[in-house]
Amino acid sequence: MATAERLDAWRPTHALLRCLVTVLVVAPVALLFRRPDLLVLATPLAVVLVWGVVTRPTARPDRRFALSHAQVREGEQALAVADLEPVPGAEVMSAALSPAPYVEAVLSERARQARDSDGLLTQRTAAVADAEGPLVEGRRRLLVGFRVTRWGVRRIGPLQVSASSAWGCYRWGPVSLDAQGLRVLPQPSAFDSSAPAPHPRGLVGMHRSARPGEGSEFASIRPFQVGDRLRRIHWPRSSRTGELHVTSSYADQDTHVAVLVDAHYDLGRSEGVGGAVSSLDRSVRAAAAVSEHFLQQGDRVGLRVLSARTPLTVPVGTGKRHGVRILDTLSRVVPSVDDRTDPVRVHLGVHEGTLVVMISALVSPDALTQAAMLAARGISVVVIDALADGPEGAVPSADNDPLARTAWRIRMLERDREIRAVQAQGVAVVPWLGPGSLDVVLRELAHRGRRAGV
Repeated sequence: MATAERLDAWRPTHALLRCLVTVLVVAPVALLFRRPDLLVLATPLAVVLVWGVVTRPTARPDRRFALSHAQVREGEQALAVADLEPVPGAEVMSAALSPAPYVEAVLSERARQARDSDGLLTQRTAAVADAEGPLVEGRRRLLVGFRVTRWGVRRIGPLQVSASSAWGCYRWGPVSLDAQGLRVLPQPSAFDSSAPAPHPRGLVGMHRSARPGEGSEFASIRPFQVGDRLRRIHWPRSSRTGELHVTSSYADQDTHVAVLVDAHYDLGRSEGVGGAVSSLDRSVRAAAAVSEHFLQQGDRVGLRVLSARTPLTVPVGTGKRHGVRILDTLSRVVPSVDDRTDPVRVHLGVHEGTLVVMISALVSPDALTQAAMLAARGISVVVIDALADGPEGAVPSADNDPLARTAWRIRMLERDREIRAVQAQGVAVVPWLGPGSLDVVLRELAHRGRRAGV
C-alpha cells in the first residue's frame, strides 16, 4: 500500500538528483580554485535545477482506462484507451500495456516484437503524448494498440500510466490501472458444403420440406377432402373437371441442425491465429464454421457445449444475431471433465429429423456414448474428429516420460476401437478438413432418408 501511494505522487527523478549533486560539487570547486570554466559548465545544470523545482507539479492526474471494443474476433486489432487529466507542470504523459497471454503488440514499423513460447507480449506496447497537445473531452487521450490471437475472454492489462514534468525533473507513476475484460469471438474456419441436409423439413431455409402442411410453397393440386379450407379451392381445375380440387403446399418449417461441442479436454498446443492449434481450438472454430454455414442457408441452428465447467446451451434460432450469439457462447468455453456425469441422463433436446453435428477429440467416452444413443433413436449424427494433428500431435506434456507416452499410445488404440464400434452403430465419423468435410456423409445420410421414406 505504501508503494502504491508513493507511485501516485510526484517524485524527483535521478536526472534532478544528478543536477543537484553536480551543482553542489562543481560550484564550490569553481569558486575555490577560481575556475570560471567549471562555473560556466555548471550554469545550465543549475538553470535546469531551478526551473524543475519552480515548475514542480503538485496535482495528481485523474485517469481512466477503457477498451475501444467490447468484443472482437481473434486476429483483429483493438485499442487500449487511457484518458489522463492534464495538470499544471506536466509536460509528457505516457501509457504502457502489460504483457498478457495471446495479446500481441501493435508497434511502429521500426520496432520489432518478440513472442516467447507461452504466447506472451514480451515487448510492452506504449503510447506517449505531449501534455500541450489537443484534448479529448478535457483529457489527454493515449491510444495503445494490440492484437488478440486466440478466442476466449481475455484480460487486457493492467495498463501502466505515468507523467513527467519539465526536463524530466519530477515523475508521477507508473500507476497501474485494473485490467479490462475483452470477449474474443472465434474466427470460423473455412467451410462450405454443397450437400443437402439429410432430413429437410422446411422452406424457411434452402431445404424443401419432406411433408405437406400449411405453408406458402406450392406442392400440387389434388381432389377436395373433408377438412380442406375453402380458400384452397382451385377454381380453374374444378370448373374443367366438374369436381372440387384444392391446392396443397409444403409445410413452412426449416431444418434443425444441433451442433454439439465436446469440451471435456483440450489436447495439443495452442499458439493462436496462424500458429499451432489444439483440439479445442479446432472444435470451437469448426463449430463456428458449421453454424455459420447453415445459418446462411436459413436453417435453424442450436448449440450445446458438453463441459463440466461451462455447460453452455444456445436455443434454436436463425439469423445473423443468432450467429453472433453462438460465437459469443463459444468464446466462453472452458475445458473441464466431470467423471460423475452419466451420459445416459444428459438430455440434449434433439428430436427426430434433427441433424446432429458433434465435434469432439473423441478422447472422452462420454461423447461417443452420446453419439451412439442419438443414432439409436433414429437421429442423423455426424461426428467430426477434431484431434489436432492426429493422435501423435496431441501427446500430453510429459513427453520425456516413457511411461506416459506408452499410456498415451494405449489410449489411442482404445480410441480407434471405440470409433470403429460407434461407426458400426451407424454413426459417421469424419476428420475436419475444412470445405467439403461433410459432403460425402451428408449425401449418404440423405440417401438413407429417401430409402427409409420409400
